[in-house]
Amino acid sequence: MMLSTKNPKEKLVAIKSVIDINLLETLAKKYWQLILNSVSPTKKQLMKIFYFFLIFSLFSCEVLAVEDVKPGILKQLIEENAEEISEQEKSSLKPKLTNRLVLDVNLDDEYQSTDRKREYNDTYGRMRLFSGYNFAKNFSLNSFIRIDPVYQSSEATRRNNLANGGGDISFENEGLFLEELNLTYDGKKHAFVLGKFDLNFGTAWRWNRGIWTYNIAENYRQNEKLGVNGIYRLGNAKTTGLYEFSYGIFKNDRKNLDNSLITDRDSNSKSDAIAGDSGGLQSYITSLDINFDFSQQEKLSYHFSYINLGVNSRASLVNPNKIADQKGFVAGMNYKYPVQKNYIIDGLLEYAAIKNLNGNSDVGEKYFTANVINRFYENWNVTLGYANHDNSHVGQYGFTSNLTEISMGYEFLKNSFFDKLLFQIGYKNQRNNFGTSLETRNVLGALMRYQKNF
Repeated sequence: MMLSTKNPKEKLVAIKSVIDINLLETLAKKYWQLILNSVSPTKKQLMKIFYFFLIFSLFSCEVLAVEDVKPGILKQLIEENAEEISEQEKSSLKPKLTNRLVLDVNLDDEYQSTDRKREYNDTYGRMRLFSGYNFAKNFSLNSFIRIDPVYQSSEATRRNNLANGGGDISFENEGLFLEELNLTYDGKKHAFVLGKFDLNFGTAWRWNRGIWTYNIAENYRQNEKLGVNGIYRLGNAKTTGLYEFSYGIFKNDRKNLDNSLITDRDSNSKSDAIAGDSGGLQSYITSLDINFDFSQQEKLSYHFSYINLGVNSRASLVNPNKIADQKGFVAGMNYKYPVQKNYIIDGLLEYAAIKNLNGNSDVGEKYFTANVINRFYENWNVTLGYANHDNSHVGQYGFTSNLTEISMGYEFLKNSFFDKLLFQIGYKNQRNNFGTSLETRNVLGALMRYQKNF
């Protein structure tokens, strides 16, 4: 298909042929079947002080704006063709340190739930600090530090045993941890990442598409892996399309840089034998990303990825006859289209399937995410989102979770104090069907997101 045509009618026909959703779903399912058949102060006070200090201390920093969002080092390399980074800057031999800080403050008011213990206000914060030190031509050292609410089974049990579920939550169980630390080479046609990094498996878990919709897709996000990943680029996004092939081998980071500060994360024991725990670099991933740039505002991208996570069968408590490597496949599409001068639609569809969850061949999962961001006059947005999670377990009840979001927001553009500042408010409905019981949750929420480059 020729995408360089200047005839508007021919271009629309070409676009429609590219984004045939039914064809995408059919191909995804066929490909997946082929794969399956083959092989003093309290912690709360400290967190409030920490967030305030970060925002206040960065007001005087110099702005070095580049792209909107950094989802991770590997994802950044895959999408770098769309970023406004000059070849002269990339090839410069002068060492340079760049940072990007993203701060979120969320307020969730769960005003109605079939489980009355869940009816409380939850105020929490998130921080993402991306740093890169370019020390030679095309070479850089990169890190990604996060602060996120972490799950603690002991705390969950304590709250569940209280009559009111423990009441409102305010900046509790926040943990700081190192998600990525790696050496990167980024050439024109080739790139590689060596060290600790997040994998290029799926896109719907990215956090810049609404307040909650991405939460379900985070279940299959693959992060904090130790290994090496290579990328090969072919084509041109403005003419034939840019094709980026990547392949990586890795294992879970389970004893090196996997702990957290402020609040400890629950750690899986060896007997849990979670997927990716096999010795050596026995797990692998292969991905294909395709990008088309029709114009400055009209873009189309596809993402396909297959992953095989090795399982330590000697440590697993799963029946030996049921143990198998966890396999996963994901197919997604993102299309941005300028309907008119001050109105752009940004739509995303993604389907993911997981087989042999945590090494158990009786357990499988499927996910589907649909998300549309309507942008008006550059600053305003109305976001609609739907996500589905279906878990099946042979001989037992599985569960299904459905999440729906509608939200709207306003984004202040760059000035001397920030690069972007977003305020978003919205409504979420979540229905969880456990086979023997049904849980519904209705939530009103607000998000403030602060971004700064320095």
